[in-house]
Amino acid sequence: MKVLIVDDEPLELLNIESILHSFDPSLEIFTAENGMKAWDILEKHKIDIVCLDIRMPGWDGIETLKRIKRKWPHLKVILISAYGEFQYAKEAIASGASAYLLKPVIPEEFIEAFKKMGKEIEHMKSEHSFILQTAVESWLQDDSNEEYINFLHLPIQPNVVVVVKMKSDSQPEKEKWDAKFSEGLQKVIAVPHPIKGVWAYLMESEDLNTHYIKEKLSFLKMALAAEFQEIGWMFGVGEVVNSPADLGKSFYSAIQDTQNKDESIIQHCLDYLSANYASSISLNDLAKVVHLSASHLSRIFKNNLGVTFVDVLTKIRIERAKDLLENKDLSIQFISNRVGFSSPDYFSSTFRKLEGVSPSQYRLKKDGVHPCS
Repeated sequence: MKVLIVDDEPLELLNIESILHSFDPSLEIFTAENGMKAWDILEKHKIDIVCLDIRMPGWDGIETLKRIKRKWPHLKVILISAYGEFQYAKEAIASGASAYLLKPVIPEEFIEAFKKMGKEIEHMKSEHSFILQTAVESWLQDDSNEEYINFLHLPIQPNVVVVVKMKSDSQPEKEKWDAKFSEGLQKVIAVPHPIKGVWAYLMESEDLNTHYIKEKLSFLKMALAAEFQEIGWMFGVGEVVNSPADLGKSFYSAIQDTQNKDESIIQHCLDYLSANYASSISLNDLAKVVHLSASHLSRIFKNNLGVTFVDVLTKIRIERAKDLLENKDLSIQFISNRVGFSSPDYFSSTFRKLEGVSPSQYRLKKDGVHPCS
């Protein structure tokens, strides 16, 4: 379960975090010092419960609560306040708070409220999961049911299906996989149970061209390789459709995409590049690995991903460099060499071109410092 604590007092943040970890060490806890920073976290992570202080600079607790409830109506929120006046509690509950607690927080009261919300979340997830599975299966049979759509209150407007086909005997825990997969893609909903032997995901796409989805999936595949080792899988992307009633068409075209020979070649190439990006690799080298001519392989990249071999290799190297930049002990020169660039200057200029900042500025931003460009 993911919990977000929002309070501008560092000691209060630590206190609540300590209470939660003593109750359940497995909780994934995020913290923010004001409503706007909390919003950024909520946009990036699928939070289950928010613990929100009422008095903060910028957006106060009530304002933040109202904004949260407008976008994520089912999100559970505990409002914490130093004020015991009835008016504050009344406004908090009217705005959608699941609980209203007073400071100083009494651990037993806090845990009681937290446990109650945890049970409500599990019940809601179970109910939502069943309805979602039923809805998707009906859509895939061209049986669009408006009641399902209205009940689900989906946060996106799905118009394309992505499928994942596991190739290895060992399979990851689906809930953990779905969380990482959805986080990497964004604007996506995981279908709870496999359908016709594949894991299906409903996605919202603003573009009729699916090249950018495939490109995103290609890099996501490499990012997941470190966490889900020895798990072989391939993806398929369906055609973009106009409504949930047509998702069946997208689903079956996604399955067909997993059987596409070009798609199989691309995924073989990505696996090789992910393991050998630090070496000096040319298009000719990669073409020999997959037993094709360089010109044929180049066309496959362009036609299926909309990018060149050099674009893909450069992107892989920059993504790896971003991971290494989080270690302050590593110099820019070391990182440049480690990810396969011929010189630190070329690395820095390429990094700035793709990320909009230099490697040094990126490192500062990750530390919460916002340097001038």
